[in-house]
Amino acid sequence: MTAILQWTSLFVCIGCSVWRFPALLKGRNRSLFWSFVAASLCVALSIPGIYLPVDALLGGNNFANVILRLSLFTVFFLISAKIAAAYESATAVRLVRGPIGIAVLVVCSAGIWITYLLSDLRGSSTGLAGFFEQPSVGLYMRFGFVYIAYVAACLIAPTARAALSQRPALDRIAASFMCLGFVLVCLTIPVQFSPFHDSSLMKIFSFSAILCVAAGLVMVWLSFIRRPAGGHIRA
Repeated sequence: MTAILQWTSLFVCIGCSVWRFPALLKGRNRSLFWSFVAASLCVALSIPGIYLPVDALLGGNNFANVILRLSLFTVFFLISAKIAAAYESATAVRLVRGPIGIAVLVVCSAGIWITYLLSDLRGSSTGLAGFFEQPSVGLYMRFGFVYIAYVAACLIAPTARAALSQRPALDRIAASFMCLGFVLVCLTIPVQFSPFHDSSLMKIFSFSAILCVAAGLVMVWLSFIRRPAGGHIRA
């Protein structure tokens, strides 16, 4: 089931990147295109058949995992303010792009680099599964989840309000999917700090969250092209 979710998420992210490419050429909403490209990279590097040869080309020291983590930070940074603004939440925009949000991003990014350099990661291992006994790797993984969980938590309230509002049905369904995705992201934190951190439960939550958020964004676009004057995220 995990492998199916991974490959499905990859194809969905690549498909969304292709979908956004014409808009990129027209200079519209470039950040959404690059968000899907970065998400495609993240998902691809979570699949052993892709991760292992890529990391081998990079030296076999699991630097590919650092790329994965920082690309995921990029995805959340790019789409978070756009979603918050689309659902008219100045508070969420401020929490994500303001001093607090930037501080969390900087601390987590620095934590990724420091714990990576402190760890002995010789020999490629997808998801660093072969190095969990090292305390520094445990901290590395936690830094990798804290920022995305923080951003997701900031977006739950505005997407939930939109899902329960009087907006058109497609808008509400889109918000519901995104809200569910952000809830799933937040659920990875207690799992990460539990004995199940190296289980398939983490992957199920993570890739289900990707699918939900991607589906929500696609539905927003469908709503926009059906009602040009009422779209909430510019296509």
